[in-house]
Amino acid sequence: MVKILIGTIVGQYVTMEVEAEHAADILNALKRALNKGGDDVNDAIRMIQHFDVFYNIMHRKFKEYLTPRKDVGDLIKGNVLVDRIKLVRKNSGKYVVIVFDKSISKESLVNTLNSLGYEVTDI
Repeated sequence: MVKILIGTIVGQYVTMEVEAEHAADILNALKRALNKGGDDVNDAIRMIQHFDVFYNIMHRKFKEYLTPRKDVGDLIKGNVLVDRIKLVRKNSGKYVVIVFDKSISKESLVNTLNSLGYEVTDI
């Protein structure tokens, strides 16, 4: 069973922490279920798939978060799903913290993830 931690950060952005190996599948499932996301989701998935490369870039440039490309049309239409991501190594595992767009509510995210069969823990 895939465990997902859901929380919020400053500015009421909803976050999700999950193991890197499951993150791309979850993002694709959320993209279909919520009918949101385009270039931002694709770019975030690319960063997750090449975890080690982007993790090294992130630390070399002293960045806490990576920001995926976003299409201007998607921004205007409110069709953005992923605001930024953070790649984390802890306990010899690889994890991804996904910060969702402001338009995504915690309640809708939890309900969608539960309906997709994921185990969600609120932090």
